[in-house]
Amino acid sequence: MLTHLAPLSVAVVAGLLLTPLVEYLARRRGLLDEPGERKVHDVALPRLGGIAIAAAFYLGLAAALLFGTPGLKAVHEVSQLLAVLLGAALVVCIGIVDDLLGIRARAKLSAQIAVSLVVVLLGLSIAHLDGPWGRIELGGWSIPITVAWFVVVMNAINLVDGLDGLASGVVLIGMGAFYLISTAAGATPPIAAILAAGAGGVLGFLPFNLFPARIIMGDTGSILLGFLLAVAGVAVTQQGAPSAPPLIPVVVLALPLADTAWAIVRRVASGAPIFAPDKRHIHHRLLAAGLSQRRAMLVLCAISAVLGIIGVAAAH
Repeated sequence: MLTHLAPLSVAVVAGLLLTPLVEYLARRRGLLDEPGERKVHDVALPRLGGIAIAAAFYLGLAAALLFGTPGLKAVHEVSQLLAVLLGAALVVCIGIVDDLLGIRARAKLSAQIAVSLVVVLLGLSIAHLDGPWGRIELGGWSIPITVAWFVVVMNAINLVDGLDGLASGVVLIGMGAFYLISTAAGATPPIAAILAAGAGGVLGFLPFNLFPARIIMGDTGSILLGFLLAVAGVAVTQQGAPSAPPLIPVVVLALPLADTAWAIVRRVASGAPIFAPDKRHIHHRLLAAGLSQRRAMLVLCAISAVLGIIGVAAAH
């Protein structure tokens, strides 16, 4: 774990310094997320916190490369580091455009699919599935399955971002679980450095995002963090011999994935468009049951932590 202190610490410091700067600039330019029927906050908040998270992530990863963090050379040789760097940059661009101008749901989905395809073509894909049944090579199914995984996880984190600190907490727990899974055998896989930089960015952002939040991550942050978690899910199922069973990433991310699945089911059942927003997500239910924002966030993070522990235990 000490080998990843450089990307983690640099990203934390960068997040702590950049988040209030982004907050200040967003307020000065009026780039605020206004209260609304679907929003839980009752004051306008800067919505570009994801820019600070993204910058901190890239600075943390630069520190990992500068200090020679183990594992990154191998990933570079198979072009997967390029896939992560480029994919993250592209989803950040999508998020910034959406946060500033707004993008129709179908257009945003199409852009996410396109980015996922680029990442797959650069070599980051689910090529096989290991389990009690042995190894199954996916062949031509690798591309659609990997693209679907990326798109689902990005949108799952986006949808769970409904309470102050909730998405940040769920992401940190997921990244921690994936880090432990990936390094359990004493190896230093490249995904560990990527997770350390990502977690550092979130940790630097979190103090400003806890209730009552001063800034929110917006789509820029949520889909970037969803992308990084999807990358981690792919990595832990492809590294090692055998690698982690495919159910492990699903267990670790079960809370946001289940919330997303239920949203689709209820919208289809009611005849509403799948992309139509509503206030029936799990965090809305907890608020309606009388929990405060802070308590609802803590309850959901506790559930996510239990699932993370189960995922780590089941992977070994």
